[in-house]
Amino acid sequence: MFLDFSKGHWYSMYRTRFGEAAPPLQLRIQTRFKPDDSAPPRDVPTYDTYPLKFIGKLMLARAAMLVSW
Repeated sequence: MFLDFSKGHWYSMYRTRFGEAAPPLQLRIQTRFKPDDSAPPRDVPTYDTYPLKFIGKLMLARAAMLVSW
């Protein structure tokens, strides 16, 4: 995933583009937008929205970027 906080948007990045350098999946978010007839794999936790732990990690990363800037 690529985050660009200056514009306030997230960009979709496909794992296959990174090949072997892609880090392992940790979770799937916003799965409520998937087609009704599909089911995501159960290899990692899946969330319909943004889990609180995920938001916390984003905020900590944001704070670290502001401090190092």
